[in-house]
Amino acid sequence: MKSKNLLCVLAALTIIFISSNCWAKNNKNPKQGEVTMKEKTNSLKAFPAIQAKNLEGKQVAIPDDAKGKVTLVALAFLRQSQGQLDSWLNPFYEKFGKRDDFMFYEIPMISGKYVFIKPIIDNGMRGGLPQFKHKHVVTFFGDVNKYSKILNVDPKFGHVFLLDKEGMIHWQNKGSSEKDALEEMFGLAEKLSN
Repeated sequence: MKSKNLLCVLAALTIIFISSNCWAKNNKNPKQGEVTMKEKTNSLKAFPAIQAKNLEGKQVAIPDDAKGKVTLVALAFLRQSQGQLDSWLNPFYEKFGKRDDFMFYEIPMISGKYVFIKPIIDNGMRGGLPQFKHKHVVTFFGDVNKYSKILNVDPKFGHVFLLDKEGMIHWQNKGSSEKDALEEMFGLAEKLSN
């Protein structure tokens, strides 16, 4: 019975991500391991406010709830971006996860027209993630196009943003991580923590 429910949840998630991004039907999605295209910010701008519940059911306001901490925010507009986000989030957690002056969030960006099945989606994600990550996964249901425009990002990729203690974007990247890009991110994160 549990496996049947899990299959239903996975099927629903796949349908949501495919249909919420149907505009990209003629574009190929990036493959895992594709070369990362780096994007650096030349002037600082604030990360736009996102409010939603995390997988623990608590309301989270990003970047406000992370004020005073160096924060990595990872956004996925497509289910296929999960591997890309993991390539950034897992090393970040390994390096800074036990420090109180660092935070990370993973934000699946899902069209608001699917909010009626939010419990099913969140339960499916909860079942597939270790307990300690639940407070870091904030599922957003709403105007995803608004955020892709504000952040000037290509929704075909997963995106990561390194924020200072005031919620300002100091660095961003997209796609899968590479060793040099991780080292650059780590170095800047350490600098921002001082």
